[in-house]
Amino acid sequence: MSRRHRVLLLLVDGERSLDEVVQLGRQVGVPRSYIDELFALGLIVIGPPMAQPISEFAALGSDQAPTQPGAMGDTIGLGGAMGNTELAQLDAQDIDLAQARVAVLQVLRANAPVFGMVTMIRVRRVRSRAELQALLPEVQARLSRSRPPVEARQLMQRVESLLAVR
Repeated sequence: MSRRHRVLLLLVDGERSLDEVVQLGRQVGVPRSYIDELFALGLIVIGPPMAQPISEFAALGSDQAPTQPGAMGDTIGLGGAMGNTELAQLDAQDIDLAQARVAVLQVLRANAPVFGMVTMIRVRRVRSRAELQALLPEVQARLSRSRPPVEARQLMQRVESLLAVR
């Protein structure tokens, strides 16, 4: 888990609202998309969602925004965090990639919720079929610990067939 994810997990204390967590996260240079990732993976739950999405650092003056986007570093890999809007746009462009991503995330969440967490973040961040294809060996390794080999192989075949279409 990246440093930014850990910072957000520390901010979620059961008493702060989502608005407060977003604001505190922005103050330390953590974009909203990282909160979206934690929500999407089911790692945090905070009251009702905000009425309007906040673009990164929109409410801050330019002098308060971090000078470099990677100032706090992200060791997860495969690019930076993706907000829900960007993810929805990518999914609309390639339905098969979206279905493959959802299938992999569901099975990882069900069968490897703890030791597959970083893999889930990486899967959520994929922006192309090639990136997801490159992650399949890692996904299979995570699943081999918890699923019978036949089931894991069937899932991988289904995902590969979704990625091969086009």
